[in-house]
Amino acid sequence: MSWQRVGWGAVLAVILSLSAASRVAHAQQLPSGSIRATPKGTIGLGLVGAELGLIIPSAAGLTDVWALTVFPAVGAAGGALAGYFALDKPGREKGSVAVLVVGLAGVLPAILVTAKGVRKERQSAYEPPTIEIRSEKEQRAFELVEAGPGLLRRSRSGLRVSMPGVSFSKDRTEMRLSLASGVF
Repeated sequence: MSWQRVGWGAVLAVILSLSAASRVAHAQQLPSGSIRATPKGTIGLGLVGAELGLIIPSAAGLTDVWALTVFPAVGAAGGALAGYFALDKPGREKGSVAVLVVGLAGVLPAILVTAKGVRKERQSAYEPPTIEIRSEKEQRAFELVEAGPGLLRRSRSGLRVSMPGVSFSKDRTEMRLSLASGVF
């Protein structure tokens, strides 16, 4: 009985949609030259300059905080000045919009490239503590602890299945169960 109702409802919906009056859609038409370029070139090249100020120092190996703040600020100021004087003029609307789009599209990749470069540089300087392991049993225990509390644990020697880590909170009613963890 319920499938019959669903079928009749679908038929009714098709009939109503086909009997509805169709309307013509019109695109919004702007008069030619109505896009103003004024802040778009300044903002776009300012963003590009800041992105280059982030990427170039991290690619060169500078991971200091001052380098990752000064160079993007100088790049943004230089890019904004160049955008103001080069692109924010009548007749250059398309170029300023294109630079703005490029600047907006490059924000996230610039941040990710910088973070990866900084992390890689700092990881190469980090030396893990040396632990002296005497037996094979100690080696397995060390790898199990290093892999974390998950049900599936990826260790240096491969994938292992173990008892998952379970934690309870006294303040709230919650239970946390780790399903996967590992060393990557």
